[in-house]
Amino acid sequence: MYGHIHMMKTRPTPLIMKEELYMDILRESVIYCIPAGLHDWAIKARRSATTADSKIDALETLLKVCAAEGCFWEGLNVINEVISDADMLEHRSRLLFLAGEMSAEFYEYDKATGYFARSLACAIRTKDQHIATVTKLGFCNLYRQDFIQAEEWSRWAIKLGPHSWEAWKNLGVSLEHQGQIEGAFLAYLKALALSRDRVVPVMHLTRLSQRHPGVVPDVGGLRPKIYREYCIIF
Repeated sequence: MYGHIHMMKTRPTPLIMKEELYMDILRESVIYCIPAGLHDWAIKARRSATTADSKIDALETLLKVCAAEGCFWEGLNVINEVISDADMLEHRSRLLFLAGEMSAEFYEYDKATGYFARSLACAIRTKDQHIATVTKLGFCNLYRQDFIQAEEWSRWAIKLGPHSWEAWKNLGVSLEHQGQIEGAFLAYLKALALSRDRVVPVMHLTRLSQRHPGVVPDVGGLRPKIYREYCIIF
């Protein structure tokens, strides 16, 4: 069920998902400090690396620089060069995941979804990698405005890693845009509790209360069924 990717649904009034998900606000709020020469060092280290571990270490350093400097196409091109390397077979899931992240950074969410799905299909991957990939698939489907599929991926991510605040946040967005306001409220609240006061869940909760004044329920009035489903602890 989860391996099937739905086609993006049309909507009478298209959403501006960059604004819905606050990606640009987050990017603008981050200050990167990149040591001079790190880019060239990472390129040389990748070319001179002889083992799989040294190659992936140099690659990940280079990708951090590319992400910080907004050079996402360069990062994706480097991954595509490395992924056919026979030495990198055990890192293939990780490489495809990184390619998905690079694609998502320049808003190519269909391409990112493809990379993440391929990463998930790899036989060799860690549990953390599995959780992160499923979470990213939920996120990409939010941008594709397929909220039903996003909900399925998010629930799967929560089942695999119930302490992932990002998975709970993604679930909240998917439920909100399906009109399930109580469920969205609780998912955002759970994300807030797990995120250690990160700004994103707060922004989503604030937006939800502004859009639905008087509809978002008081904690004491929530139905016991919802308490049980979302395991909210106060």
